[in-house]
Amino acid sequence: MKVTIQDNTTEFIKENNQFVIPNGASINRLPLNNSTLLLQTPSQTIQVRCLSVDKVAKTVTLLYNNQKYVAKITEPMDELLKSMGLENAMVAKISEVKAPMPGLVLDVLVAVGQTVEMGEKILTLEAMKMENAIKSPTAGTIASIHVSKGQAVDKNFVLIRFE
Repeated sequence: MKVTIQDNTTEFIKENNQFVIPNGASINRLPLNNSTLLLQTPSQTIQVRCLSVDKVAKTVTLLYNNQKYVAKITEPMDELLKSMGLENAMVAKISEVKAPMPGLVLDVLVAVGQTVEMGEKILTLEAMKMENAIKSPTAGTIASIHVSKGQAVDKNFVLIRFE
């Protein structure tokens, strides 16, 4: 397994329930609670707090010395898929966004041809007198928009399609 933080990559192997750096230094993990961990090496002990885990992107956001760091985890299978040009083969392809509930389109925040990131707000839908931010479930390019501001939609109505 490889862990990359700020362009620094460290490789770990697991031996006898410990993560070991191939040069021989071992790292003991001592959990303090659900989100805080002590990492103990032969020369120092470091306290790290896990702020979030993104299993899809294989990243972990960590807090160390009051600074946030994003660690990217790369497993051997990831490297094999990348070497074969198939790094996106395991990513689910989402081609459309449907209305999660009946409602009124208050605002369309994207345009055809626009590139969006996963989690970016693309539309505002009012349902039961509440505004709901509809976010992009994937990174991609908007192929078509099937609604306009002020339009009423039923549940599962296709709002936006991706290329």
